[in-house]
Amino acid sequence: MAMNKEKASGIIVLVIICCVFMALIETIIEPAYIVKSALKVAVFLLLPLVYAKITHTKLLDEFFKIDKRGMMKLFVLGSFIYAVILGAYTLTKNFFDYASLVQSLSADQKVNSGSFIGVALYISFCNSFLEEFFFRFVAFIRLSKYTARKIAYIFSSGMFAVYHIAMIGMSFPPLMLLLALIGLAIGGLLFDYVDSKNENIYHSWVIHMFADFAIMTIWYLYI
Repeated sequence: MAMNKEKASGIIVLVIICCVFMALIETIIEPAYIVKSALKVAVFLLLPLVYAKITHTKLLDEFFKIDKRGMMKLFVLGSFIYAVILGAYTLTKNFFDYASLVQSLSADQKVNSGSFIGVALYISFCNSFLEEFFFRFVAFIRLSKYTARKIAYIFSSGMFAVYHIAMIGMSFPPLMLLLALIGLAIGGLLFDYVDSKNENIYHSWVIHMFADFAIMTIWYLYI
């Protein structure tokens, strides 16, 4: 597909507006979790689809293409990532106060022991899909059809990191916040890379799910 500055600019503006809107919802309005989740579905999934329809931007081309032969390798890789994150937690738990971090995050997200299981399942399966569709499929795969891939890499990973920092920043001490920003940006680049070959989000979605499984495991230990 030939580069199209107008369509590329449209996708970039759409992504920025959606991220700013959700950041305001997360940090200022702070509705109940179920309301916030419904808004995220509308903003990260439905709004891009409506935008694509109105502007005649091809958004879902090749979205449902699955490499079935590579799925088992993906689950092995996901399991490895789960183990790495838990290993990193084990090595750092004596240096970072994870209990206070989880308490602060739980308070910010309005999550308690009674609602944790439902929230954990939503984050691991649904939220991970929404973010991969939005940040990887819309902000990277489709954007790269209309502009240089290098720009799509930088934009997608940068927005992925900034969005999450805006969402969790108040819960993290400065050093961990910086590490989280760097880690999220690098993670975003890696997610973009693994999706770049087949141009669908299944690879990054599986990896994202297993990373969330590990995070939810750590969260569960302190909830």
